Amino acid sequence: MQLLSFWVLIVLTAVLSGQQTLANFINTTWKDLNDSATLSCSKPCSGVETWERSGLKVAKCGVKEDSEFSCERRLDQSSLTVPQVNYTTRGFYHTKCDGKVICFQNLQPRSHSSSDEVPAGGPLILDLLTFHPVSLMFSQTDGGSVKPIQMCTVEGRSMRCNAGYEDRVSVCGNSMVLRDVVSADSGVYTVREVNDGGALIRTVSVTVKHVQQSWMWKDEYQQGFKIEALGSGIGGLVLGVILGFFALPRGLYLMDRCVQRLRRRDSSRVNQTEDVEKSVPLT
Repeated sequence: MQLLSFWVLIVLTAVLSGQQTLANFINTTWKDLNDSATLSCSKPCSGVETWERSGLKVAKCGVKEDSEFSCERRLDQSSLTVPQVNYTTRGFYHTKCDGKVICFQNLQPRSHSSSDEVPAGGPLILDLLTFHPVSLMFSQTDGGSVKPIQMCTVEGRSMRCNAGYEDRVSVCGNSMVLRDVVSADSGVYTVREVNDGGALIRTVSVTVKHVQQSWMWKDEYQQGFKIEALGSGIGGLVLGVILGFFALPRGLYLMDRCVQRLRRRDSSRVNQTEDVEKSVPLT
């Protein structure tokens, strides 16, 4: 009876204060989002051992079932494998031996942190990672106040946004879309659950990048290419002048000598013809 009262107290605490708050008082396994997890129970059981979550059986030890969860028992310890930890598979798991609870523990995903760069004028797409009701907070880091402000609350496909965000925010699937971002939208975006003690889901550090910054490298490259081409052209022109200065007189000299030689040959041929004609005897 005392054991039953203890589990009832745990469940009521979870409902009132949230699962992550309760994680400070019971055995909790923390895993990165979408990683697998193994939960264990070291209490002996000589009968039928099952694992349940939220009152529903997820696995039966020693029996292969059509389930994503699997349970194994070795010696005096059983283990439950959860293939993917997310906001659907998280929560309180308990082990039963012939219908009696012998182990109880909590499985929670760690909050997810990331960073993102968005071009000015484009959309910021933020995956909420859960279908549970969430609140979206924003802390500006671009020279503004660091005090977080609440942007919107999202529940399913409906949302409520504060002034300044009503016309810019929409929900697409399980993502929040902030349109036409500007420099003032640079900052830290925080997603928290509305229920379950306001569990932190994720934080995203966003930097809005101006278009001219992203194209600056291209302009510098083009300018450098133009300068390089201009330098090559000037260098070629100078080289041509130098070569012309030294090579042109030499070329003219050689050409003049060739012309003189041709003239001498023609003159000698004419003289020989005249001599032959003069030597012909008259009959």
